Amino acid sequence: MKKLFRNLLAAFLFVGVLASCESTDPLIEEAQKNIFTQNYDSALAILDRSIQQNPNSGVPYYYKAMTYAEQARMIEPPANRKDNYKNFRESVETARDLFSQAEETPSEAESVTPLVLNTWGFEHNAAIEYVNNDSVRQQVENPLEVSISHLENAVIINPDSVLSWAILAQVAGMAENYETAISAQEEAMELMDKPESNDYLRLGIYQRNSGNVDGALSTLQNGVEMYPDSIALVQNLADVYMAAGQREKSIETIETLIERDPDNAQYRLALGTQLLQATTEISEQITSNYDMVYDLNSELRNNPGKRESINSSIDSLISLNQELTVEMDALSAKAQDELNRVVELRPEDPKAYEYLAISYQNKAAALYEERNFTEDNELASELDQQAKAELRKAMENYEKAVELDPDNSQYWQSLSRIYVQLDMQEKAEEAMKKAGM
Repeated sequence: MKKLFRNLLAAFLFVGVLASCESTDPLIEEAQKNIFTQNYDSALAILDRSIQQNPNSGVPYYYKAMTYAEQARMIEPPANRKDNYKNFRESVETARDLFSQAEETPSEAESVTPLVLNTWGFEHNAAIEYVNNDSVRQQVENPLEVSISHLENAVIINPDSVLSWAILAQVAGMAENYETAISAQEEAMELMDKPESNDYLRLGIYQRNSGNVDGALSTLQNGVEMYPDSIALVQNLADVYMAAGQREKSIETIETLIERDPDNAQYRLALGTQLLQATTEISEQITSNYDMVYDLNSELRNNPGKRESINSSIDSLISLNQELTVEMDALSAKAQDELNRVVELRPEDPKAYEYLAISYQNKAAALYEERNFTEDNELASELDQQAKAELRKAMENYEKAVELDPDNSQYWQSLSRIYVQLDMQEKAEEAMKKAGM
């Protein structure tokens, strides 16, 4: 019923436009009749004849624009209307140009802008329906794609519409069509006098999600320069720095937020998370290096003649891991300081306890790896005890996390693994059940 009403309303508007533009040109009158009776191809042919006879008149171009617009409404799916709307836009621009040069301005000149806005509104409003109206969404298989098609039509009709470009970017982002989202957001921002902080944020997110980390960095850096007090921009910039492998930049960026508001738990959680991610990456690198040491030891047994070069490679990897361990310990200590501060400020936050637990797990993993590759039995025993001490700290924090969020299966699963490592079988089985394992 709503769709019927919209079509009837459009028809009434169309009739009103024709009635307000009476013409004494028989070709124009004939074209008007054909438009009204939906004989669009005939109308276009007649209007081309009128253009041949009156090449300096904008009137036939105006009616060509109207014909293309009315014909487009009949074309399904909406994605197939683009050629019509490109012809519409070209006809509109030609009509405006010729009207501006005419000695006497015809009545149709005043109707060009209403025609554009009416045609644009038809497509733009249809797009919104496929996003916001559940009953309309259910009528098609891919409502977001249909909405995108309507919006792409809208910006062909009215390329100066910041609103349509901005909404096209958002809908394309929702559909994970990031290339379209990026180009639409860039068009919207180009048309704005001064883009807002959220505009930079959206563009940066679309670029990052598309894999364009360098583009996201540039956009977010520009955004922070324009809006240095935007927390969302600064946080996302820190995330992208980390994704780009610029760990120190990421940490420095979040530290600027903490300097502004030292008691903000969210900032400290963000910093703790970034530091934790850095320690996790180092932990994985340490493990990878020890795997290479294992492979080299196997190669040494099979190739005793290469003993010197293989031992040199082993020594280099072990030395590198010692350096990485020192770096990881420093970052872990800093992460734990931040996360412990979060716990003080927000003691009911299970995420803070989870991240603390992960930091202790990373430390334990590195100690176990070092234990496995030492030939000193006394040192191996000491490293084993140190690793278990770290695991017990992780256990305590996971237990606090499940106390605050008992339905979180991921917490229970992680806790069950720690119980197994600490030889607490009964507790491990109980945790596995609660994890649904």
